[in-house]
Amino acid sequence: MSNNKKINFFSGVIMPIAVAVTTIVLFFLFKPIETESLFYINLCYTVFLEAVFFGYINVLHTKTKDLSKAFFAIMGIYCLYYVIASFVWILLYSLLLSHFTTVKLYVAVIIILTILWIIVSSLTAQTDSNFKQKTDALKDAGQSLNFYKQKIILLSSRYEKLCAEKGLKYETDSSNRTVLDRLTGKISFLTPNVLRNETAVAQLTALLNKCESLIDETESAPETTVAEVQKKMQRFVDNAVAELDMLKNLTRG
Repeated sequence: MSNNKKINFFSGVIMPIAVAVTTIVLFFLFKPIETESLFYINLCYTVFLEAVFFGYINVLHTKTKDLSKAFFAIMGIYCLYYVIASFVWILLYSLLLSHFTTVKLYVAVIIILTILWIIVSSLTAQTDSNFKQKTDALKDAGQSLNFYKQKIILLSSRYEKLCAEKGLKYETDSSNRTVLDRLTGKISFLTPNVLRNETAVAQLTALLNKCESLIDETESAPETTVAEVQKKMQRFVDNAVAELDMLKNLTRG
């Protein structure tokens, strides 16, 4: 057994059991002569609070894809507040209020505190899970979108070299070296939100395939038809830019 496993076993199993046993021993060591229900309620509830505390520590070592690290930090605060509030209530009732109120009220407050803690923790877990799913989805979409961006950059670089070899010039007032630079810039500014739409993904894939096909056509075109192929690329880019603008508007939000 590795050192980490030994430490985890000690903190996750041995220590909680030792603390629980010590608590029980201390309770019975100072057990009043006339034992009332309050004694056993306090004993059981104290052991439960210790289980909550050590249970949270064990959860920290658990890795899950459904919840974020921030959730465990927030849950730690909730558990700490719950344990502190409960111990304060135990001491307050046992030392002061037991002579004025009934055990039923004492137990009722314990139940209310526990229910509130469970409700708040459950809502936080649900909210965190939904948020993490959306974040992971956007992360995956961002990685996929980066593929399209790198793909068009490679195609644009290939087309630029091809134009230089074929003697094709692209006259423009901007800094674009070839007509494909317009399409490269347009795709580079797309957001991951676009990839949430299957139609948009299919259209984007089709545009890149068409672009690659035109580059292949330009590469194999003889000198007599290369100018015509260049015009086809120009028309393709104009249409592609318009389609990308449409996709951005459709997937906005």
